[in-house]
Amino acid sequence: MRIGAYVLPGDLTWLEATLRASYPAVDELVVPYPEDGLGWNGRPVPARECLEVVRAVDTRGVLRVVPGTWRDVADPLRGETAQRQAALDAFSGDVDWVLQLDGDELLPRPEALLAALRTAQVHGCDAVEWPMRVLYRRTRRGYLEVTTAAGTPAYEYPGPVAVRRGTRLASARRTDGRHLRVLVHGDTASPAVRRPAEPGEVRVLGARPQDAIVHNSWARTLGHVRAKVRGWGHARDFAAGRYLWLVWWPSPVAWRVQRDVHPLFGAVWPRLRPVAEAEVLPARQEAPPGDPTALAGTEAPRA
Repeated sequence: MRIGAYVLPGDLTWLEATLRASYPAVDELVVPYPEDGLGWNGRPVPARECLEVVRAVDTRGVLRVVPGTWRDVADPLRGETAQRQAALDAFSGDVDWVLQLDGDELLPRPEALLAALRTAQVHGCDAVEWPMRVLYRRTRRGYLEVTTAAGTPAYEYPGPVAVRRGTRLASARRTDGRHLRVLVHGDTASPAVRRPAEPGEVRVLGARPQDAIVHNSWARTLGHVRAKVRGWGHARDFAAGRYLWLVWWPSPVAWRVQRDVHPLFGAVWPRLRPVAEAEVLPARQEAPPGDPTALAGTEAPRA
């Protein structure tokens, strides 16, 4: 298989670390670059700075920049979908699968996901959903991580992280086609696992806890969280200021009693728990600007 990947140039927080983790597995790399420097809802994004990071990581010269504008103030999610589709459409016919990892999603062991792509081909799937652990808040001693109602790590599936070249996206990185959802061995409590399979969804066991993507969703400084919210495709779907100050900000003290903390779909994130940095990020590498931590893969997955 030949693998492509695209990078949305709008989030610097973990970009260098996440790209370095997946770059060795990538044959083609695309950046859909907003020429106007604006995000989906019309606010400025650090596109130029992100592109500089990508160019520094691309030591093999596999990068292609696709300029365009994807501002859609009336419907930011539609703008996001259009930008992602422009990136997908730019890959050559030599690419079989395209990774759709965001800049704050770190894949510790790409080999495990690549094995799932072969499984998806066997099942006739055009997309693969991979488990993610969600970091909610940075604390003095580590992080607050999203857990199940029972307090165990929760794995979520916000959409396919890999699709076949030529796939049409329906909403952000989601598709309407047949997709493979890879479950974590031993996980029976995550909300996404407890729900019945969706039409066209094929579920298989194939990931270990240490294979899951580490998603630095909200575990940032206040300034970075505000920037994330302003540029988010769902920025208009919730009262951001109220959520930040009443739920996110007090969580290092109030986490024991907080429940259903997702800003849009509360029960998707049932509870929080404190975890040491070493538990979530077992190895260090040079951290990107704006965040003191990063992750490097260690053990390769078993065949």
